[in-house]
Amino acid sequence: MSYICLIANQNGIATAADSRLTFQPDALHLHLDRGRKVFSDQDQGLVWACCGLTIFGGVNYCWLTDHILRQKNRSLASRLNQISGVLSKATAAQHILSRSPSVFTLLLGQVKDCKVTVHVLDVVNGEVRRKTFAGPVFVQAGWDPSLRQSKPAVSAFEKDSLGQLIDRVKKRCMWAIRKDSELAAQDKKHRQTVGGSVRIAYVAIPQP
Repeated sequence: MSYICLIANQNGIATAADSRLTFQPDALHLHLDRGRKVFSDQDQGLVWACCGLTIFGGVNYCWLTDHILRQKNRSLASRLNQISGVLSKATAAQHILSRSPSVFTLLLGQVKDCKVTVHVLDVVNGEVRRKTFAGPVFVQAGWDPSLRQSKPAVSAFEKDSLGQLIDRVKKRCMWAIRKDSELAAQDKKHRQTVGGSVRIAYVAIPQP
């Protein structure tokens, strides 16, 4: 599983992720460093990142999530419900087949009427958990807590420019990649699942 983070304030929303796709079974240590896990739709004021279950049963769930979220003729609530239903079935099936935890996380930021809302969707072994936050807010996800730095205080970023938010998420993702590389160097049994280049997406909030 990767590392993703999203940060939002009155100036915009920025998100970042690594680009490593790790394939089952774990013993093979197969990966591809060309995955895309961050997306944006400027017309809708949406930016999002996803990690965890990526490809299963011939379906790329990051791309499927992207396809669903771009359906502008539907409410955001209905699209999130569809994603929840699809990933609930997929993670439950993978959990049974692999006999190991199956997780999918979506961090979604929305700019509407110059206000920010952040949705967090976690699906674990078929169980769906959803949370919603009003900005300013910072959220992050990834399978290994040791690859997550402590959350910054709101006061540390609430007045940042969009460029500064982008810099923050990029640095946090780069830190997670370096940390996972260090763990792999120290322990040959450690599987480095965070890697590749850092990808970033963002959306600005129109200023009066």
